[in-house]
Amino acid sequence: FTQSISNMARGKFNKRGGGQRLDAQSAEEIEQRNERLAAFEEERARRRAEEAEKEGEDGDEDGEEETVEAGNSKKKNAEEEEKGPVRVTTEEEHRRNLAKLEAVRKRREEAEKKRKEMEEAAALAEADAKMKAAALQEDSDDEAGNETKKKKKSKEKAIPKISKIEIKKMKPAQLKDALKERGLDIQGNAKTLLARLIEYEENRE
Repeated sequence: FTQSISNMARGKFNKRGGGQRLDAQSAEEIEQRNERLAAFEEERARRRAEEAEKEGEDGDEDGEEETVEAGNSKKKNAEEEEKGPVRVTTEEEHRRNLAKLEAVRKRREEAEKKRKEMEEAAALAEADAKMKAAALQEDSDDEAGNETKKKKKSKEKAIPKISKIEIKKMKPAQLKDALKERGLDIQGNAKTLLARLIEYEENRE
């Protein structure tokens, strides 16, 4: 027993502690060394347990992911089964589909062409209507102008024409009356009024 304690004191059995070896010199030091070894073993056991628990959690997560992927795969397969098998189009069917598309395209082009023709026809009709309206307005204005001219001529014919000799015999008051009757200016002296009335009467048709 004494030899065993001596061997332990020298550290011959200190192989599991690691680090600096303890050379025990008394029973108290041996006890301290044993407590340290026990604490080290306890800490190592705790770490191993934590690592094992972590590995177990990772394994559970991987298992859950695999379960989700498997569920998605089953769902996708079920959807494909519901849709049924993929139908392969034959060359003849492809040609028929192209012919249908071509027919639809032609119908659309014809409809667009007719629409443009109708718009152009409507625009031409509107322009023609505007031209006719403008022509009618012009004719109406011409008729109104001719009517005004006719009235003016009629009025001029209603007013008797005065000869140059008769005008020279007229007094200033008579000259003003004659000028006013003919729609002329009555401002000025007797000589101006006389010349104005003579000029007007000479230019009358």
